[in-house]
Amino acid sequence: MIKLRDMARPRSVALLLGVAALALAGCENTGGTGSPGIGTAAGAAAGAGAGRLLFGNNTTGMLIGGAAGGLAGNMMLDRQAEARQQQERAAAQDAAMQRQLDFERQRALQAAETEREIEERRLFEQWQRERSASS
Repeated sequence: MIKLRDMARPRSVALLLGVAALALAGCENTGGTGSPGIGTAAGAAAGAGAGRLLFGNNTTGMLIGGAAGGLAGNMMLDRQAEARQQQERAAAQDAAMQRQLDFERQRALQAAETEREIEERRLFEQWQRERSASS
């Protein structure tokens, strides 16, 4: 005779696979940044499913699995996303600083060029005055 628990096992496996698929779909990176905590939530859901699969309908087993899964999801996904966002902010700040330095350098070059042109113009006018005075 087939026990009720043996019949629930395939359903639990299907449930666990569904939770894992949803967790992976939620963690997909399409170039944007995901919501904070999505790794923790997905890991907790997958851990609770694994706890139920391993321990049956034991609430303690599901809670322990959820806690372990949430911690793993936080460590693996959320911390990586946070580090990536921090690197992107640092790169944007570096790019802004480089643009500012380039602007300042260009402004200094233009100021030096203007001063050189003014000096050349002054020397040319002085040469013209000296030439007119000698003729």
